[in-house]
Amino acid sequence: MRHHNGVRAATLAGAAMMVLAACATEEPSASSQAGGDETSDSCRIAIDNGSGTGFPYPNAGAKGIIDRAEEIGCEVIAHLDGKSNVQTEAANVQNIISQQPDGVIIIPANAAEAGEFVDQMTEAGIKVVAYHSIIGADRGLKDVYPSLSALVIENETGVGEQVGKKMMEQIPEGGPIGLVLGAPGYAENQLRVEKFREVTEGTFEIVSEQPGAWTADGGRAACASMLSANPDLVGFYSISDDMGVGCQQAVEAAESDAIVWGVGGSKLGIKSIENGGMDGTVCYKPYDGGKIAMDELKKVLDDPDYGNGELVFYDTPVITAENVDECEPQW
Repeated sequence: MRHHNGVRAATLAGAAMMVLAACATEEPSASSQAGGDETSDSCRIAIDNGSGTGFPYPNAGAKGIIDRAEEIGCEVIAHLDGKSNVQTEAANVQNIISQQPDGVIIIPANAAEAGEFVDQMTEAGIKVVAYHSIIGADRGLKDVYPSLSALVIENETGVGEQVGKKMMEQIPEGGPIGLVLGAPGYAENQLRVEKFREVTEGTFEIVSEQPGAWTADGGRAACASMLSANPDLVGFYSISDDMGVGCQQAVEAAESDAIVWGVGGSKLGIKSIENGGMDGTVCYKPYDGGKIAMDELKKVLDDPDYGNGELVFYDTPVITAENVDECEPQW
C-alpha cells in the first residue's frame, strides 16, 4: 500500500514522465485518440475548473492537463467553467457526476466549499485529484483532504518564507510594510502569508493589508490606498504577480521607494522585473503543473493501491533581475 499523506517532489524537467494561485466552456475539450507516450489503457477524465476561464493561471493549468491527457491517450469528456462562482461550480459538479468519468481534476473556486464537491464525486466512484488549491476549510497545506487521491500544488507556504527572506536581504533594517491579498475565500490568502509573517517577525511590521482581487487594477488600488494612509511603507508583498505589477505602478505614482515582491512568474510580473519595476517573484509553472496533475491522476487510475492524501510539489525558484531569464512565463 502506498504511503498516505506523503509529500513527494516533482521536477519540471521531468514533468512529461512525472518523475519529478481553462480555455473551454462547457464542451468536451480533448481528443480521445491514443497518442504520445501512452503506456496503459486510456481513461475518461473531466476538469472542474471552478476558478474559471476569467483568470490566466487556471487557464494555463487546464491547457497542461488537456495536452498531457491527449499525449497519454485519455479523453477529456468535460471541461467546465465555474466562473469563480460556487453555485456555478456546484452545478458543474453535478454535470460531471452524471457523465461518470473515471477521474476528475478539480481547480476549485473556493477551498472551503470544494470539500463537499470532492465528497460528492468520490461517493459516485470517481477518483479526484486537486490542482493548485487545497480542499476544505482551514486546512494546512500538508493536511490533504481525506477524500482526495492527491493534491498537486506549489509549496504555497514555502513561497512566503522565500519572499520574506529576500525582502529582508534588501531591507535588513526592516520597517512598515503592506500585504496585497487575493479575492476573499481563497486559501492562498492564508497559505502564502503564514510563513512570511513568521520569518519576517521582528524585522517588518505589517501595518496594512488589502485585497487586490488577483488583478493589476486591484493591486494598484490596494497599494495606492495603503500608501495614502501609510506613506512611509518600505515594501509590499503581493501574493500574486499581476496584483504586484499594479502595486508597483501605485508605488511609482506615489513617488515611493517601497520595494514590491510578487508570486507566480506571470507574463506581467516577469516583464516588470525585466523593466526594472517589481523587485522579484517566485516562478510558478501552471502549464507544467497541469501536466503533472494529469500524470498523477493517471497513476491513481492505474494503481488500485494508490490510496489517498498524496501531496505533490514541484520546484519554484526565486526570480530577480539577476536571473529573470530562468523563468519563462506560462501565464
